[in-house]
Amino acid sequence: MRKAEVIARDDVGERVLLLGNEAVARGAIEAGVQVATSYPGTPASEILSAIASVADRFGVHAEWSTNEMVAFETAAGAAIAGVRSMVSMKHVGLNWCADPLMAINQSGVRGGFVIVVADDPGAYSSQNEQDSRYYSKMAELLMLEPCDAVEAKEAVKEAFDISEKLELPVFLRLVNRICHSRADIALGPIRRVERKGSFKRGKRWVMIAGSSPERHKWLHQQQGKINELSEASWLNKLELKENKFGIVSAGVTYTYVRDALEKLGLNGEVSVLKIGTYPLPRKLVEDFLGNIQLTLVFEEVEPLVEREIKEIAFELGENPVVRGKLTGDVQRERDLNVDSVAKSIAKVMGVKPKTLDPKRKSILEEARKMTPPRRLLMCPGCPHTSTFYIIKKAGLRAAKGKIIYSGDIGCYALGFYAFEPPRQDTQFCMGASIGVGCGLAHSKVKEVVVATIGDSTFIHAGIPALINAAYNKANMIVVVFDNGSTAMTGFQPHPGTGVTATGERTRKVNIEDIARACGVEYVKVIDPYNIDESIKTVTEAMKRHGISVIVSRRLCMLEWLRKARREGIKIELYRVNEEKCTGCKICINELGCPAITFNQERKVAAIDEVLCNGCGVCAQVCPLKAIYKVNEAT
Repeated sequence: MRKAEVIARDDVGERVLLLGNEAVARGAIEAGVQVATSYPGTPASEILSAIASVADRFGVHAEWSTNEMVAFETAAGAAIAGVRSMVSMKHVGLNWCADPLMAINQSGVRGGFVIVVADDPGAYSSQNEQDSRYYSKMAELLMLEPCDAVEAKEAVKEAFDISEKLELPVFLRLVNRICHSRADIALGPIRRVERKGSFKRGKRWVMIAGSSPERHKWLHQQQGKINELSEASWLNKLELKENKFGIVSAGVTYTYVRDALEKLGLNGEVSVLKIGTYPLPRKLVEDFLGNIQLTLVFEEVEPLVEREIKEIAFELGENPVVRGKLTGDVQRERDLNVDSVAKSIAKVMGVKPKTLDPKRKSILEEARKMTPPRRLLMCPGCPHTSTFYIIKKAGLRAAKGKIIYSGDIGCYALGFYAFEPPRQDTQFCMGASIGVGCGLAHSKVKEVVVATIGDSTFIHAGIPALINAAYNKANMIVVVFDNGSTAMTGFQPHPGTGVTATGERTRKVNIEDIARACGVEYVKVIDPYNIDESIKTVTEAMKRHGISVIVSRRLCMLEWLRKARREGIKIELYRVNEEKCTGCKICINELGCPAITFNQERKVAAIDEVLCNGCGVCAQVCPLKAIYKVNEAT
């Protein structure tokens, strides 16, 4: 059964297996969401994808917005008009929304407005481990934090109801392990009340000097209601035991704690306070502190709860020992798991953890030896691989190889890992490649500054930076890696693809036209599979003074393979003529395609025909013409 069919099912009580993000999407559908927006970012991407797959059936407007701030403002506008709306994003995407967030929290909303933010402890697909709970504190808004996908679905529905009750946005915080784990989800009834948006004029919607302080006072008055809701929420739970040792677990860590206690043989012997709302449920915390002498706090990512538990204890005059990340008893960096939690509990309680028996330990050690080391690489035939090769070769011709790669967020960020030396020297946040590159250029560095940015990222955040670079006459090259997709997060469409989130055809944005409109005079489009011609073009750009934009356009190889399968296109593979190959390794070291390896016995290059996707770039790179198409004569 297709996933859309599962998410759309109207059989109340039926149990289905859903990804955490899909469970959130189902919760939104059950809550009667009418506007859903997002910008793709792992670990949150599947939320909007799932809603978009059933949007037409339930009259939902689902869109991939150009960036998170636009997504936030679009959803906020719908909520102001009285319609239930939801915006979803990853943690760093919320940074983009800080400006409108700190206004909408004072104006409030009329329809339910849920802000879903997915944090990434361990930074598995992000540049940091940012903790979004601090936005809840800063904006003085309620945040719900479920411990698993089952709670997440129900929390979405509650968030909508609370939002309308308070006339305020409500946060829902997820983490990567909830987003991408699967759970047995019970389907609930779908709310089918369709509202027509209506705008009621009032000064509350205009955040200027005359109205803002008054609305800020209103926000403060709402805090009492927020605290009451936090106290009453089913997401919080206190399990008191006779033992004077207690554990505070926030969000997903509650599931780790339960498994860790089972592993240590301590089930039923330890008091546990489960936290699922911010602000904290004060009364539950007080009851907990009054019954324990030593507590250990688990939370992802920062010690926010740990600090607040200590503050509450101080105000009460209680003197329990509170330990956690601040005391070094819980790991401060990377995501927690059952083993790390069990290790911390065992250490603090003086319990000896169970160890693996010698046989299992031996098997694990042997498995580690058998697992070969693997570095991050581009996909075989990825157009980004050849684009980096083209930039390097042009740099040798125009600047004696002296290049600074000002990088960005996307598949091309693998330029740092895939090549030696790396072909990405800086990476901070989306759009920063052009902004940072502009600063590098104005610092008068000797190297040629090349800003590398993807098509979706350029539309997301690169345009203002490009206008700035052109306006301020930065001497740099901007290379837009246009592969026709937001590939790194799951191939979502963007305005440059001409397709909406629900698959409708729409106006297609042309990147080279945007570049010219930004004031760039030298704008060229290259095909990264045409090596010689592309090197000439990029070399010419590097020799110019001022800003130049190169659009390197080729469909993502994975998308092309799907297209080839649909249309019956035969993939033309390549091989190495071992009689011509001298083992120079240019195809391996210079190009870096993972389908090309080196045969140590024969001292020649070899192409893995299982991995080869037939791009033919290696044949152009080989100086001896030792690589040929399989169906052609050698």
